[in-house]
Amino acid sequence: MSEVVIETVELAPQPAMVVRRKVAVEELGGVLADILPRVYQHIVQAGQQPAGMPFMRYFSMDGVSCDIAAGLPVAEPIDGAGDIENHRLPGGEALTALHVGAYEDVGSVWGQVMRRAGELGSEHNFGGWDVYTNDPDEVAEEERETRVFLPL
Repeated sequence: MSEVVIETVELAPQPAMVVRRKVAVEELGGVLADILPRVYQHIVQAGQQPAGMPFMRYFSMDGVSCDIAAGLPVAEPIDGAGDIENHRLPGGEALTALHVGAYEDVGSVWGQVMRRAGELGSEHNFGGWDVYTNDPDEVAEEERETRVFLPL
């Protein structure tokens, strides 16, 4: 496991549109493939464009299943529809690190970020999120970038 650069950043709160689900860990890829295009279409139909890259926020994970919210940031909140709902990524101080490579390997970066949070006295283990900073259809697996954020 290679060490990553972990930085402390100050984030502004960010409105977003998401679908929240409890899902088996091995189904995450398929769930994202379902959720993200629908959220994107909802945003466009409301007259906006996404205000950033897709993300997945974690509320709990036990190694078998997890409670997530997946979606896209927006400039201004819009009404939800069906299972698409308003969400707000929190502002404030957070740790961040960049993972480059297969999405399945991002757990090692999360482990390092959580250890650093513990060293800083933070008890936040969940509520963090991944931002997918490039398109997996346009880059090779080893070039995929995932930026992780963990509020402190």
